[in-house]
Amino acid sequence: MTQVSARASWDICTGASRDTVNNQGLGSKLRAAAPAVEKAAEIYRGAALSSSLHDLRSQDFQIVGVPGPTVSGIVYESGMRGGSGRVIYEAVMEGRDEDLCPMCWHSEMSELDHVLPQKAFPALCVAPDNLVGICEYCNFKKSDDTSDDARKVLLHPHFEDVSTEVWLAAEVIPGTKGALRYSVDPPPGWDPVLKDRVRNQFGQMEMVTRYGNRAQQTLGGMRQIFGTQLKKNGATGLRVFLKDLAASHQAVNLNGWAGVAYDAWAEDTDFCCGSFNGTRIPAARGKHLDSPDYKIKWVQNGARHTSSVRYSAAAVGEYAGLKRAEEGVSDVRIALAK
Repeated sequence: MTQVSARASWDICTGASRDTVNNQGLGSKLRAAAPAVEKAAEIYRGAALSSSLHDLRSQDFQIVGVPGPTVSGIVYESGMRGGSGRVIYEAVMEGRDEDLCPMCWHSEMSELDHVLPQKAFPALCVAPDNLVGICEYCNFKKSDDTSDDARKVLLHPHFEDVSTEVWLAAEVIPGTKGALRYSVDPPPGWDPVLKDRVRNQFGQMEMVTRYGNRAQQTLGGMRQIFGTQLKKNGATGLRVFLKDLAASHQAVNLNGWAGVAYDAWAEDTDFCCGSFNGTRIPAARGKHLDSPDYKIKWVQNGARHTSSVRYSAAAVGEYAGLKRAEEGVSDVRIALAK
């Protein structure tokens, strides 16, 4: 993110605004508002740092004597996007270490978005803290909606980071050749409001469908490789291969759709036995239909995981042994599946 202050950004973007006979000194009004804009940006930053943007009200971020749409049209559209402030626009777009949209963690960033809408909060229309590069799809889904409900406020990419803990999960949809259903499974230590916010963002950006489609496309190109691994090394060898792929992706992004996909496929017994090719091999649990089902629980890199499939007593011990042999895995437990 650019280090240009909100005051400097406003001064640059209003520098070319002129007073004319018909605009009633509009240029002077905008430039005179710089101190108020600076104060508004300070209030905004404080709210962002304390995750309380939902408490901010539009009426407190107006430019005296100038309607919000007029401010955004002149200061942002003409002054920033098409004027001397373009360098700030580009700095915000290029200021993140990663290229993926921070709203969906899926598509490439392509346009600049206002966290709080520019016409409703005109004093923040060129404040760098309020500008975020996101993808076109998320910009459309986000729209100009705001909420006074803390649970429905989207994460602020400049001030909030949920990338250090595993919260994304997936499981193979029964009866498919490996199609995945993604979901949010936040760590138990998260604040309830944060859990709701991540779930809300995941749903609003339609990540179940977008991640599922991407995983299905990847699976189509990997079936031959998976089949070769299964033929050469058996189900256990394929599981290890999938786990290695998952670890490679998750070393870069713990909650990326790809790493979670490979991990989910590795966790599915039917998949590792060939269901991705349509081979009808019953899961281990099918051998003892009248017996209780079990799941595996374990800790890896500080995060608690639970297997997404159920196992019979005949299979659960073998899989628990495989988990214990993995690097970074501890506290492997066998539990009855509810």
